[in-house]
Amino acid sequence: MTTRFSARGFGAFVLVAIGGATFLPLGCGSSSSTGLQQSDSGVTPTADTDAGEDSTDAGFLDGGGLLNDADIDAGFGCTTTPKGPGPLHRTCRAATTNECDGLNEDASLPNGANGNGFDDDCDGLVDEGCSCGSPGTTKDCFLVPPSQTSNVTHKPVGWCTENAKGSVACVRQGEFSVWGGTCRGAQPPFATDKCARGDFDCDGEDQNPTGVDCSCKSDLVQCPTAPFVTAPYPAPSALPLKIDAKDWLVDPNLLSQASGWKWTLRGGDCDNIAPSPSFALFPTAVGSGTPPGSVVTNIGSGNNEKGRQVTQAGGVSNVVYPAFSLSGDYILDMEVTVQGQPYKCSSKIEVRAPGLRAEACWDTMGNTDVDLHMVKVDGFASACPVLGWSGTCGNQDCYFANCKSSSFSSMSRWAADTAASNCIGWGSSATGTSCPNPRLDRDNISCTTSQTNPNAPSGFCGSENINIDNPPDGSSYAISTILYGGSGNTHPHVNVYCNGKRVVSAGYDPISGQQFPVLQTAGGNSGDMWKFGVVSVANGATGIDCTVDTTHSQVPNATTDGSNNFCVDRAVTNSTEWLTPSGGRPLDAGVLCFH
Repeated sequence: MTTRFSARGFGAFVLVAIGGATFLPLGCGSSSSTGLQQSDSGVTPTADTDAGEDSTDAGFLDGGGLLNDADIDAGFGCTTTPKGPGPLHRTCRAATTNECDGLNEDASLPNGANGNGFDDDCDGLVDEGCSCGSPGTTKDCFLVPPSQTSNVTHKPVGWCTENAKGSVACVRQGEFSVWGGTCRGAQPPFATDKCARGDFDCDGEDQNPTGVDCSCKSDLVQCPTAPFVTAPYPAPSALPLKIDAKDWLVDPNLLSQASGWKWTLRGGDCDNIAPSPSFALFPTAVGSGTPPGSVVTNIGSGNNEKGRQVTQAGGVSNVVYPAFSLSGDYILDMEVTVQGQPYKCSSKIEVRAPGLRAEACWDTMGNTDVDLHMVKVDGFASACPVLGWSGTCGNQDCYFANCKSSSFSSMSRWAADTAASNCIGWGSSATGTSCPNPRLDRDNISCTTSQTNPNAPSGFCGSENINIDNPPDGSSYAISTILYGGSGNTHPHVNVYCNGKRVVSAGYDPISGQQFPVLQTAGGNSGDMWKFGVVSVANGATGIDCTVDTTHSQVPNATTDGSNNFCVDRAVTNSTEWLTPSGGRPLDAGVLCFH
């Protein structure tokens, strides 16, 4: 079931411009504002010089030149006393490239050698330079310093509870494994609170902006604080997630005074690697046509992420229908001008597919054929004397030959079939009346890099993905990618999702600069094979829980592995056929590597 959470009347970005006495409370005067600050320096503290309530506060740039402080408020000549600051005061360390030196303004939450999961210096990165375990593993992160968390739970409060939360991945940099810093799916707190419910500056106090009493405020725009939740693969004729910014206007009559609508959607590791993002924004619930708008490549905190943007000139106004092909966390920005003032709202969209999901993308899509494989490593011992990849033991490996829509009938089920809506629809190449488990929803043999429509019948460079909606309790799965065809160095990336939440993000990453592993030699099912690791699942209270063990090499190849954190095997001594050197069941991910 596709679910949408909405909190009408709450503000994620609350930008207010009062144009007349109609919207002013009695006894309050008005003044003007200079508008939003602009800069080209990414997520950086900057001084605020407007004439309204925030004359001395610092804002945070979102990478697109707009401050994350909703700073188009009108000042008021109120005689009442403001609430004053909340109990949690934002204290930021001096900017640094290493957040793991043990120094911290909150002694109860030191950062230490592995970091603490928080943005200690308020630079928009978390635990950058701090040590981590296996590249690709992830952990929760928050774009707030420890000073803005509860002393009891060490979790952010107010608006930041969900909106400042994301996940950061472990990456390989030189000789070390460190946290990459990018807190995927998270947003920074406001520089000061707003006169709307939500505690936007996350100081533990609601509606207490600097120097202003909210009893003399009248906000015109209030955006939802709760994330929207949906699923990949909606039916093209009836996209389930509708986002209507009219509901965010305090007075619906203001809609006629709104102009210059612009929506920008970003997020997803493979969306930054593939030629075009796998999501889109439509003006109506029928999303079967070519998505309107354009692909943009210079958004996000580092101005180096890809996304899609639609504008009013392209036929989109206050309503958009997002459609997704992959799981993960996405950020949707809305910008509009009302009564001559610019407004911006940011919302988080959580795209959640059920069960276990592995997806693979690579930097040479369109020129090479890389195949994703998932092997069930348990339950075959008596029937299979040799366990392996690519059909060594029948129906043990889910891959292109037996596990996609044209060959579902030849694949033994690992779990019961599920509803067709889980795999048939927008962006999916699967067909049928139900979803087999396992299944390869998309097999990218070849594609056209200029095709930007993820729902095109053919040609789009979409990520390969293998899904099990209801994996059995206690089951384990080995995952790999193989360079089947093409030539030249290919850099693959793999994401693993558990109930739609990213638990592993490993391999090539243009955002962090990680370049390994590298696939060089194609050879069909015997081409260079990146042994990714083993995922084990267990039934949890709200779905399945996943444990991931990534594969390491003992003697790394400098050109393909880079370090022992990766393992690329070649067609020697059964390394791309057998699951382990003995052909038996792997007791850990390390034995998948033959060198």
